Amino acid sequence: MIASERKRYIIEQLTEKGIINIKDIAKELEISEITARRDFEKLEIEGKLKRVPGGATLEEDQSEVNDGAELTMKEKRMLYKKEKELVAKYAAELVKDEDSVFIDAGTSMLPLMRILEQRKIKIVTYSQLLIQSIRSPAADIFIIGGQYRPYYCMNVGPVAQDVLKQFYFDKAFIGCSGVDLKQQMVFTTEMESLLMKRIALENTAESYLLIDYSKLGRRSFLKMTEVTEFTKIICNKPDSDIGEEYPENIVLV
Repeated sequence: MIASERKRYIIEQLTEKGIINIKDIAKELEISEITARRDFEKLEIEGKLKRVPGGATLEEDQSEVNDGAELTMKEKRMLYKKEKELVAKYAAELVKDEDSVFIDAGTSMLPLMRILEQRKIKIVTYSQLLIQSIRSPAADIFIIGGQYRPYYCMNVGPVAQDVLKQFYFDKAFIGCSGVDLKQQMVFTTEMESLLMKRIALENTAESYLLIDYSKLGRRSFLKMTEVTEFTKIICNKPDSDIGEEYPENIVLV
């Protein structure tokens, strides 16, 4: 992996987790800790992170935010914004009037929610972030309750899982943190949202994985499911050949 790709990965992990350590990054990228440390140093010089003992955190202006979780989500929603919008536009065209739709948590789902909230459909989500983005919806929108996780702006836990199991969807739109093309496996980073994703996948007629190209060829902490479990994987076209074979069910937009 070239330096620019490593830097992009480091920033993505920071915006997702708030703090990372050198050993984990070196292991995930399969590089030496010395190389990872140099990447951290360069990113700090560029003003994109702040190094701390053993790792790094986001460079924050505390006067502009109320809490670190809010900053993290604000930072993350700007990553690959145009790419996410392209994917969302394609995904929205798959939805028919009167459909019941599950929309996963995460900033990748924001542009999809903006489109679908204006449709005559039913939407179910456990993401407070998506609910906060709603303006004047035409859709019937159901928010799953449960334990609120402010870092991710979502409701999870046993209560949320039990409620989600009561629904059946025509279509489910799922996010992830990476797709390992060699293993044909989809990954995510957080256990509680993983359980919500799996429940939605078990209770839908059609399932769609929405990703931007930066997530291709990446692994993360938790295995979600195999790529073949999705009706389609929708991704924007990479800027260049990634050098690996795409899944048969992927659509590049």
